[in-house]
Amino acid sequence: MIKLPINEFIFEVKEEILSYEELGEKKADEWEKNFIKWLEDENIKKKYVKGNGEKKFYEIKDESVIFEIADEYYDSVLQKKEDLYWSKFQ
Repeated sequence: MIKLPINEFIFEVKEEILSYEELGEKKADEWEKNFIKWLEDENIKKKYVKGNGEKKFYEIKDESVIFEIADEYYDSVLQKKEDLYWSKFQ
């Protein structure tokens, strides 16, 4: 398992989202905004977030998880189901 500091995790996912021309910077920024909102929601159990405060990490099996997250986001945008994406996000 790889523990990525939250800022690094956000950067990596946004970089992958930017590789989709159809999404662009606006959608990458939107993903970041919604991720932070998700992260701060104390009513959501976060399976892969470890640590607390400034020392939070997002735990991934390997780098393929970053690609999967971006791919799922891409599909949700195309299908206009971003709310569903965030409701199932882990």
